[in-house]
Amino acid sequence: NIIITTMMAASIAVVLLLTLQLLHPTSGFSLTMTSSPSPPLALNLKCKVKPTHRTKFLTAIQANQQSTRLNEPNNLQFVIGQDTEDENTFYFHEEFVNCEAFQEHIETEHFKVYSAFVNDEEPFEEPPVICLYNLREENDDVATKKRGVHKESFGLNVNLYPKASVRDDFLKVISGNKQGTDTIEELALQYTYGESTTIDGISEGSANTFHFHEQYKGKDHGKEGFDVHASMPHFAAWEEFVQTDPFEKDPEVFFFKIIED
Repeated sequence: NIIITTMMAASIAVVLLLTLQLLHPTSGFSLTMTSSPSPPLALNLKCKVKPTHRTKFLTAIQANQQSTRLNEPNNLQFVIGQDTEDENTFYFHEEFVNCEAFQEHIETEHFKVYSAFVNDEEPFEEPPVICLYNLREENDDVATKKRGVHKESFGLNVNLYPKASVRDDFLKVISGNKQGTDTIEELALQYTYGESTTIDGISEGSANTFHFHEQYKGKDHGKEGFDVHASMPHFAAWEEFVQTDPFEKDPEVFFFKIIED
Protein backbone atom coordinates (compact mmCIF):
# COMPACT_ATOMS: atom_id res chain seq x y z
CA ASN A 1 0.00 0.00 0.00
CA ILE A 2 1.13 3.53 -0.75
CA ILE A 3 2.24 5.23 2.44
CA ILE A 4 1.14 8.82 3.08
CA THR A 5 4.00 10.58 4.82
CA THR A 6 5.68 13.95 5.12
CA MET A 7 7.10 15.19 1.80
CA MET A 8 10.87 15.10 1.41
CA ALA A 9 12.71 17.06 -1.23
CA ALA A 10 13.49 15.05 -4.36
CA SER A 11 16.66 17.05 -4.70
CA ILE A 12 18.03 19.09 -1.80
CA ALA A 13 19.85 21.47 -4.12
CA VAL A 14 16.76 22.07 -6.24
CA VAL A 15 14.65 22.81 -3.20
CA LEU A 16 17.11 25.16 -1.54
CA LEU A 17 18.13 27.12 -4.60
CA LEU A 18 14.74 27.32 -6.25
CA THR A 19 13.12 28.27 -2.96
CA LEU A 20 15.70 31.03 -2.67
CA GLN A 21 14.75 32.30 -6.11
CA LEU A 22 11.03 32.06 -5.36
CA LEU A 23 11.48 34.09 -2.21
CA HIS A 24 14.11 36.45 -3.68
CA PRO A 25 13.43 36.79 -7.42
CA THR A 26 16.13 39.44 -7.89
CA SER A 27 18.93 37.12 -6.77
CA GLY A 28 20.24 36.87 -10.29
CA PHE A 29 20.53 33.31 -11.54
CA SER A 30 18.51 32.10 -14.50
CA LEU A 31 16.84 28.79 -15.20
CA THR A 32 18.09 27.11 -18.37
CA MET A 33 17.25 23.58 -19.40
CA THR A 34 20.05 21.40 -20.72
CA SER A 35 18.17 20.47 -23.89
CA SER A 36 16.59 22.71 -26.51
CA PRO A 37 13.79 23.12 -27.20
CA SER A 38 12.74 22.29 -23.68
CA PRO A 39 9.54 20.35 -22.97
CA PRO A 40 6.71 21.64 -20.75
CA LEU A 41 7.82 22.23 -17.18
CA ALA A 42 5.69 21.33 -14.18
CA LEU A 43 6.08 22.32 -10.56
CA ASN A 44 4.56 20.79 -7.43
CA LEU A 45 4.90 22.74 -4.19
CA LYS A 46 3.94 22.05 -0.60
CA CYS A 47 3.81 24.75 2.06
CA LYS A 48 2.64 24.91 5.65
CA VAL A 49 1.29 28.33 6.62
CA LYS A 50 1.15 29.85 10.08
CA PRO A 51 -2.49 29.86 11.27
CA THR A 52 -2.25 33.59 11.97
CA HIS A 53 -1.25 34.24 8.33
CA ARG A 54 -3.73 31.94 6.58
CA THR A 55 -6.13 34.62 5.31
CA LYS A 56 -3.39 36.98 4.15
CA PHE A 57 -1.56 34.12 2.45
CA LEU A 58 -4.62 33.00 0.51
CA THR A 59 -5.29 36.56 -0.62
CA ALA A 60 -1.69 36.95 -1.82
CA ILE A 61 -1.33 33.60 -3.58
CA GLN A 62 -4.73 33.76 -5.25
CA ALA A 63 -3.91 37.22 -6.61
CA ASN A 64 -0.69 35.78 -8.03
CA GLN A 65 -2.61 32.81 -9.44
CA GLN A 66 -5.24 34.93 -11.18
CA SER A 67 -2.71 37.35 -12.67
CA THR A 68 -0.61 34.43 -13.87
CA ARG A 69 -3.58 32.81 -15.59
CA LEU A 70 -4.80 36.04 -17.20
CA ASN A 71 -1.53 37.70 -18.17
CA GLU A 72 0.91 34.89 -18.97
CA PRO A 73 0.05 33.11 -22.23
CA ASN A 74 2.82 30.56 -21.63
CA ASN A 75 1.39 29.50 -18.29
CA LEU A 76 -0.69 26.36 -18.84
CA GLN A 77 -2.02 25.80 -15.32
CA PHE A 78 -1.90 27.16 -11.76
CA VAL A 79 -3.75 25.08 -9.16
CA ILE A 80 -3.99 25.72 -5.41
CA GLY A 81 -5.28 23.03 -3.06
CA GLN A 82 -5.88 22.74 0.67
CA ASP A 83 -4.87 19.58 2.51
CA THR A 84 -7.83 17.35 3.33
CA GLU A 85 -6.79 17.11 7.01
CA ASP A 86 -4.84 20.31 7.76
CA GLU A 87 -6.41 23.60 6.67
CA ASN A 88 -3.06 25.37 6.92
CA THR A 89 -1.16 23.08 4.54
CA PHE A 90 -1.43 23.93 0.85
CA TYR A 91 -0.27 22.44 -2.43
CA PHE A 92 0.36 24.07 -5.79
CA HIS A 93 0.61 22.58 -9.24
CA GLU A 94 1.85 24.82 -12.04
CA GLU A 95 2.65 24.12 -15.68
CA PHE A 96 4.51 26.23 -18.23
CA VAL A 97 5.18 25.61 -21.91
CA ASN A 98 8.91 25.42 -21.12
CA CYS A 99 11.51 26.44 -18.58
CA GLU A 100 11.93 29.87 -20.17
CA ALA A 101 8.24 30.56 -19.55
CA PHE A 102 8.75 29.81 -15.87
CA GLN A 103 11.69 32.20 -15.80
CA GLU A 104 9.41 34.86 -17.29
CA HIS A 105 6.83 34.08 -14.62
CA ILE A 106 9.15 34.78 -11.70
CA GLU A 107 10.13 38.09 -13.31
CA THR A 108 6.54 39.39 -13.58
CA GLU A 109 5.24 42.20 -11.42
CA HIS A 110 2.52 40.04 -9.85
CA PHE A 111 5.05 37.43 -8.80
CA LYS A 112 7.27 40.13 -7.30
CA VAL A 113 4.28 41.41 -5.31
CA TYR A 114 3.71 37.90 -3.96
CA SER A 115 7.42 37.49 -3.23
CA ALA A 116 7.43 40.79 -1.32
CA PHE A 117 4.51 39.51 0.76
CA VAL A 118 6.48 36.36 1.60
CA ASN A 119 9.56 38.36 2.52
CA ASP A 120 7.68 40.90 4.62
CA GLU A 121 5.12 38.67 6.34
CA GLU A 122 7.10 35.40 6.67
CA PRO A 123 3.90 33.32 6.45
CA PHE A 124 5.46 29.84 6.40
CA GLU A 125 6.11 27.61 9.38
CA GLU A 126 8.87 25.90 7.37
CA PRO A 127 10.44 26.39 3.92
CA PRO A 128 8.21 25.31 1.03
CA VAL A 129 9.15 22.06 -0.69
CA ILE A 130 9.34 22.29 -4.49
CA CYS A 131 9.57 19.54 -7.12
CA LEU A 132 10.31 20.31 -10.78
CA TYR A 133 9.65 17.87 -13.61
CA ASN A 134 9.02 17.63 -17.35
CA LEU A 135 5.68 16.28 -18.52
CA ARG A 136 5.62 12.84 -20.13
CA GLU A 137 3.06 11.28 -22.47
CA GLU A 138 1.09 14.46 -23.10
CA ASN A 139 -0.28 15.40 -26.52
CA ASP A 140 0.39 18.70 -28.25
CA ASP A 141 -2.86 20.27 -27.02
CA VAL A 142 -2.01 19.60 -23.39
CA ALA A 143 1.55 20.82 -23.89
CA THR A 144 0.58 24.12 -25.53
CA LYS A 145 -2.94 25.11 -24.41
CA LYS A 146 -4.21 26.29 -21.06
CA ARG A 147 -5.97 23.62 -19.04
CA GLY A 148 -9.52 24.15 -17.84
CA VAL A 149 -10.29 25.42 -14.36
CA HIS A 150 -12.38 22.99 -12.31
CA LYS A 151 -14.25 23.92 -9.15
CA GLU A 152 -15.14 21.38 -6.46
CA SER A 153 -12.45 18.96 -7.59
CA PHE A 154 -10.23 16.58 -5.62
CA GLY A 155 -6.48 16.58 -6.17
CA LEU A 156 -3.37 14.71 -5.21
CA ASN A 157 0.35 15.27 -5.66
CA VAL A 158 2.59 12.21 -5.50
CA ASN A 159 6.32 11.48 -5.34
CA LEU A 160 7.55 8.02 -6.36
CA TYR A 161 11.07 6.59 -6.18
CA PRO A 162 11.33 3.32 -8.16
CA LYS A 163 14.48 1.25 -8.01
CA ALA A 164 16.64 1.55 -11.12
CA SER A 165 16.31 -2.18 -11.70
CA VAL A 166 12.54 -1.91 -12.18
CA ARG A 167 12.44 1.41 -14.06
CA ASP A 168 11.13 -0.07 -17.31
CA ASP A 169 8.44 -2.08 -15.53
CA PHE A 170 7.49 0.99 -13.48
CA LEU A 171 7.11 3.16 -16.58
CA LYS A 172 5.07 0.48 -18.31
CA VAL A 173 2.56 0.18 -15.49
CA ILE A 174 2.39 3.96 -15.01
CA SER A 175 1.77 4.41 -18.73
CA GLY A 176 -1.07 1.91 -18.55
CA ASN A 177 -2.51 3.67 -15.52
CA LYS A 178 -2.35 7.05 -17.25
CA GLN A 179 -3.85 5.81 -20.50
CA GLY A 180 -6.67 4.07 -18.69
CA THR A 181 -7.36 7.12 -16.55
CA ASP A 182 -7.31 9.50 -19.52
CA THR A 183 -9.47 7.39 -21.83
CA ILE A 184 -11.91 5.44 -19.65
CA GLU A 185 -12.64 7.41 -16.48
CA GLU A 186 -15.38 10.00 -16.94
CA LEU A 187 -14.71 11.52 -13.53
CA ALA A 188 -10.96 11.88 -14.07
CA LEU A 189 -9.93 15.43 -14.97
CA GLN A 190 -6.16 15.07 -15.12
CA TYR A 191 -3.35 12.55 -14.73
CA THR A 192 0.00 14.30 -15.15
CA TYR A 193 3.44 12.91 -14.38
CA GLY A 194 7.10 13.32 -15.21
CA GLU A 195 10.64 12.69 -14.03
CA SER A 196 12.66 15.04 -11.89
CA THR A 197 14.42 17.38 -14.30
CA THR A 198 17.89 18.87 -14.69
CA ILE A 199 18.25 22.66 -14.59
CA ASP A 200 21.65 24.15 -15.32
CA GLY A 201 23.10 26.16 -12.47
CA ILE A 202 20.82 24.65 -9.85
CA SER A 203 20.97 20.87 -9.72
CA GLU A 204 20.93 17.71 -11.70
CA GLY A 205 17.57 16.01 -11.66
CA SER A 206 17.24 12.93 -9.49
CA ALA A 207 17.16 9.87 -11.72
CA ASN A 208 14.21 7.57 -11.10
CA THR A 209 12.34 10.22 -9.12
CA PHE A 210 8.86 10.85 -10.50
CA HIS A 211 6.23 13.43 -9.60
CA PHE A 212 2.49 13.33 -10.27
CA HIS A 213 -0.54 15.61 -10.19
CA GLU A 214 -4.05 14.20 -10.50
CA GLN A 215 -7.54 15.73 -10.36
CA TYR A 216 -10.99 14.17 -10.13
CA LYS A 217 -14.60 15.38 -10.05
CA GLY A 218 -17.83 14.03 -8.57
CA LYS A 219 -19.54 13.99 -5.21
CA ASP A 220 -17.76 14.91 -1.98
CA HIS A 221 -15.64 17.62 -3.62
CA GLY A 222 -14.43 15.17 -6.27
CA LYS A 223 -13.47 12.34 -3.90
CA GLU A 224 -16.00 10.15 -5.73
CA GLY A 225 -13.88 10.35 -8.88
CA PHE A 226 -10.75 9.24 -7.07
CA ASP A 227 -12.59 6.33 -5.48
CA VAL A 228 -13.77 5.25 -8.94
CA HIS A 229 -10.18 5.55 -10.18
CA ALA A 230 -8.97 3.29 -7.35
CA SER A 231 -11.47 0.63 -8.43
CA MET A 232 -10.30 0.45 -12.06
CA PRO A 233 -8.36 -2.48 -13.61
CA HIS A 234 -5.46 -0.22 -14.58
CA PHE A 235 -5.18 0.90 -10.96
CA ALA A 236 -5.33 -2.73 -9.84
CA ALA A 237 -2.32 -3.41 -12.08
CA TRP A 238 -0.54 -0.55 -10.30
CA GLU A 239 -1.39 -1.98 -6.87
CA GLU A 240 -0.10 -5.38 -7.96
CA PHE A 241 3.18 -3.76 -9.02
CA VAL A 242 3.46 -1.96 -5.66
CA GLN A 243 3.38 -5.32 -3.89
CA THR A 244 6.68 -6.33 -5.57
CA ASP A 245 8.76 -4.00 -3.34
CA PRO A 246 9.76 -1.70 -6.25
CA PHE A 247 10.74 1.48 -4.38
CA GLU A 248 14.02 2.86 -3.04
CA LYS A 249 12.00 4.74 -0.41
CA ASP A 250 8.38 5.03 0.52
CA PRO A 251 6.01 6.85 -1.86
CA GLU A 252 4.63 10.19 -0.71
CA VAL A 253 0.99 10.98 -1.46
CA PHE A 254 -0.79 14.23 -0.57
CA PHE A 255 -4.55 14.66 -0.90
CA PHE A 256 -6.20 18.06 -1.19
CA LYS A 257 -9.32 19.92 -2.23
CA ILE A 258 -8.88 22.36 -5.11
CA ILE A 259 -9.58 25.95 -4.09
CA GLU A 260 -11.45 27.99 -6.71
CA ASP A 261 -13.71 31.01 -6.16
